[in-house]
Amino acid sequence: MSADLAWLLTRTTSSFLVKRKGNTSIQLTRDPASLNNVHSFKNSSVNNKTVSVASAGAAGVTVTYKKGPATKPAASTVTKKLVFGGRRAAAKGVAKITKGYRADLSSVALARVSRILDTQVQGKKVHTKKARGKKAIIA
Repeated sequence: MSADLAWLLTRTTSSFLVKRKGNTSIQLTRDPASLNNVHSFKNSSVNNKTVSVASAGAAGVTVTYKKGPATKPAASTVTKKLVFGGRRAAAKGVAKITKGYRADLSSVALARVSRILDTQVQGKKVHTKKARGKKAIIA
């Protein structure tokens, strides 16, 4: 089945589709292949060439992309785990993968990597607020 036909069949009934009452101007998705969470063919996993960026534990990123025929979905995906020492190395590794594969998603993938690395604690001390007043007594 072609990617266009699969998109036409699943675009309104996708399990990843996020529907909210009142806001019909933009449709969002929970699709892991959608880097900016917008429900469109360009960002869906139905597309022949998709890029997915996710966290890989405490320090690292996994980049998943499709390679090969779409008739065998399990064998057509390639997952690379990238463990880095810093932000520049992370950006360089992800840019290298996405530039030749889907250059239009390169900047969005780099933004996703940046957000993932912000959430990961990389040897930095995490500052927590000290409870005051009644909260300090309860805790």
